[in-house]
Amino acid sequence: MKHLFQFALPVLLGCTVLVSCEKKEASPQMRLCDTEYFYYASAGVKVNLKQSLSEMWIVFGEDEITKEDAESILNKYSFIEYNVLNNNYSKVWVRLKENSADCATMNNYLKILNEDDEIYSATPLFYLVENDLSSYFILISEVLTKNNESLISEPDFIDYVESMNLELVGESYNIQYFKVKEVVTGFESLEMANQIYESGKAEYAEPNGIVNFVLH
Repeated sequence: MKHLFQFALPVLLGCTVLVSCEKKEASPQMRLCDTEYFYYASAGVKVNLKQSLSEMWIVFGEDEITKEDAESILNKYSFIEYNVLNNNYSKVWVRLKENSADCATMNNYLKILNEDDEIYSATPLFYLVENDLSSYFILISEVLTKNNESLISEPDFIDYVESMNLELVGESYNIQYFKVKEVVTGFESLEMANQIYESGKAEYAEPNGIVNFVLH
């Protein structure tokens, strides 16, 4: 029997981790983009990511939305079908109806969805290991940071980060929590987290996300 545990990491604020004790068989419909993506975890270790060509994550503009309203918005797009995760209609895991999308097509779909005024963000879903599709990372349009106090003060660091299409929405345990102000490609939080870390101004900077780990 498969057991699924969900908990929030207090240091990472909104980050949710799902831990499965049994390997889930990969769906034959799941395909991966050849483009290499990564983010910097603690101590600057690169976490490699493989983008799914079958799935994406959508967050609607309204915090509370009915199933009927969610269906009405998504039904405008012939290329997707959707499946609700945890019965929360404001955030949905969607799949493509087609199996022939390439990287460019998938990313164009993300841009199309992000042009919709009723959608806050459409972001990619990544897999952590190419041959283990039950370990995934759902990118969220948020960035978690800790400024390098020996190089830059927290107020100056916040000013620097907020110049990058990010808005400070909270702090906890000396960790700053930023949200992408305008989502266009869906990759903003990943790209800006890497840029912030590479600047040397942050002890760490990571995109927020929903992560599933498989324990063998």
